[in-house]
Amino acid sequence: MALREQVPDSSAPGRAESSGPGRPPLSRAERGAIQVVAAALAGFGVCGFATGSPSTAGYVFSVLVIGAAIVWLRRAALPDLLAIALAIAAILTLAGGLINVGQDVLYNASIGPYSQPLGTHLLQYDHVAHAYVSFVTAFACWVMLAAPHAAANHRRELVILAAGAALGLGALNEMVEFLTTLAHHAAHAGGYWNTGWDLACNLIGAGAAGLVIARPRATAP
Repeated sequence: MALREQVPDSSAPGRAESSGPGRPPLSRAERGAIQVVAAALAGFGVCGFATGSPSTAGYVFSVLVIGAAIVWLRRAALPDLLAIALAIAAILTLAGGLINVGQDVLYNASIGPYSQPLGTHLLQYDHVAHAYVSFVTAFACWVMLAAPHAAANHRRELVILAAGAALGLGALNEMVEFLTTLAHHAAHAGGYWNTGWDLACNLIGAGAAGLVIARPRATAP
């Protein structure tokens, strides 16, 4: 699988821009992803401030911090598919918290009936977004932190660490949402049920990524 095993060649065509001292040049996919995220930050940020969304600064700041962390941790060009997936994750996050659907934010948009015992709709944007973002984050943690040290006899442990790091980042996001709730008098995407389902969907996404990464690699015939 390209996302899991690709080790980009920094000398390939289209890698002309450096991301900093000691780091390889940005690939074409990375440059495109950065441009897309920058446009999304500007667009969703303007929309959020124009509509008076109290969480605008928080969402924009979170995406900027995560982007800065990726640049800091990056020691090799990211696989093209991962760069694109990270840009999509940023867009899903910004849209979910800053775009209104009716009287509520997109995160709370849902399809299908509401389940009283589960305290949620059967299909909700929030659930899909959290699972996807956690899935991509686990892959990013694997590629940037674990894969360079993944000897065959320690691969499983490093996969668990990558998935755990994604879950930790998801929990940190929930804490940011909680602090935003306190600062803006409950102007937030949900309550305890929402937080619980966010964490559950994070687990589903990170767990799925861990299973994909841990699959035995195909060997050449």
